[in-house]
Amino acid sequence: MLKFPDHEDRIFRLSLPANPMKAKYRAWSDWKKPDFVAKAGEQPSRPSGASDYQIRYKVDYQDQ
Repeated sequence: MLKFPDHEDRIFRLSLPANPMKAKYRAWSDWKKPDFVAKAGEQPSRPSGASDYQIRYKVDYQDQ
């Protein structure tokens, strides 16, 4: 979730692998648009129109 004071928050659903040990899961994801927009005092809803924010993410882990 990206939270903004006095603005609409953006909620992202991340696709995380069940087993992040494979090298292909340690690369950066594609750019992802928000799945929901949450306005103060309202239920989250699907975004309407173009999104002004996108994120990328990467799974990292520690060897034990």
